[in-house]
Amino acid sequence: MDLESCKSRNAGSTIIPEYSQGSYFVDESRYSADAGFKAENFIKIFSKFIKAYNPRIKSFIDVGCGSGDIIKLIADFLKTNGGFENVQFKAYDVSPHVNNITHQGIEYIWGDFCQSDECVDIVTLFDVFEHVPDTIEFIKSVAQRCKFIGFHIPLDNNFNVAMRDGFRWGLHKSGHLLFLDTASALNLLALSGLRVIDYEYTCLFAPCSLLSRLTFPIRYFLIKRNPWLLSKTLGGMSLSVIAITKLGLQEIRLSEKQVVV
Repeated sequence: MDLESCKSRNAGSTIIPEYSQGSYFVDESRYSADAGFKAENFIKIFSKFIKAYNPRIKSFIDVGCGSGDIIKLIADFLKTNGGFENVQFKAYDVSPHVNNITHQGIEYIWGDFCQSDECVDIVTLFDVFEHVPDTIEFIKSVAQRCKFIGFHIPLDNNFNVAMRDGFRWGLHKSGHLLFLDTASALNLLALSGLRVIDYEYTCLFAPCSLLSRLTFPIRYFLIKRNPWLLSKTLGGMSLSVIAITKLGLQEIRLSEKQVVV
């Protein structure tokens, strides 16, 4: 099966009105403050992937692009440093605010990627699928339209969040419908039909309260020695992931010795 053959697949996704009507994006701090952090971590793991497998990348779409800042940073870096001058960059979001975003070399589209006829080489989902009902079906629908997927996945299932009943806060304030740890995140991607190639822990932590300043040395130590333990206790961790879809596996045949995880 090649990319053209997936154009007939048109499975949809369930969109929460808060996103499609644009109300979630009124507060720009929700989706722009950590753009540089997410872009930097994706570039690190993506560069390793490119070096190891040398895939053909001619098209790149960021789904759920929010402010559009992440795809701007990635596109600018790859065009300047990675030899991606001829790659077509696009960004999708279901919120109408995306119509007001412009950046040279990137096409911004107001719409549901899973309802489109797009078939591309790589899609990125940065803190997206935990906001979508029927998560596995959503990821499968995205995977039918690309060869490779990059993820940034928050790890909210930890002792700190549970002790404060932070799951309730996440449902109402962050819009998270799914709360994951490392194993459940990797299992979810496998159940969605993806082959995870590599992952890295990421941590964006700014000590602002007295308690956070007191625990900062512990966080710093655990980040260096055991990031999984930090993700399960104090939290504040995410995963940056590269995965291959069924379409991608037809292009890159992996042996067990090649797989990183």
